[in-house]
Amino acid sequence: MEQFGGADGELAAAMRYFTQGLGEDDVGRKDMLLDIATEELSHLEVVGSIITMLNKGLKAQLAEGQMKEAELYLMVGASGTTAKESILFGGGPALCDSAGVPWTAAYIDSRGEPTVDLRSNIAAEARAKIVYERLINITDDPGV
Repeated sequence: MEQFGGADGELAAAMRYFTQGLGEDDVGRKDMLLDIATEELSHLEVVGSIITMLNKGLKAQLAEGQMKEAELYLMVGASGTTAKESILFGGGPALCDSAGVPWTAAYIDSRGEPTVDLRSNIAAEARAKIVYERLINITDDPGV
């Protein structure tokens, strides 16, 4: 969830590049930033698809009431999602971070100065990369 709707997740990255691109006067930089924004949206799709696959079956089990309450809570806890996320979003990705905090435009720190924004982008990409590396190291799911 962090990489989907967190401060350094894919949605924040896409919006950061998108707002920078729209505000850019140089045509070449504008095109590059908008292309990167589009690529970040494709990353958002990949992360969202992974979240949905990891929670596969949750929606049906919640909707059909096939399990007893205690079993449902155990299943929800085992999936790594909160009860709120599972019940509200049915196992699909939500625009929130791993703590359930809703995504906010306050994550976007574009300043309209290419050198400042580039440094910020590099730092944000580095923060996202380290989280991906940590997630890879703790998963045993071969599909992920």
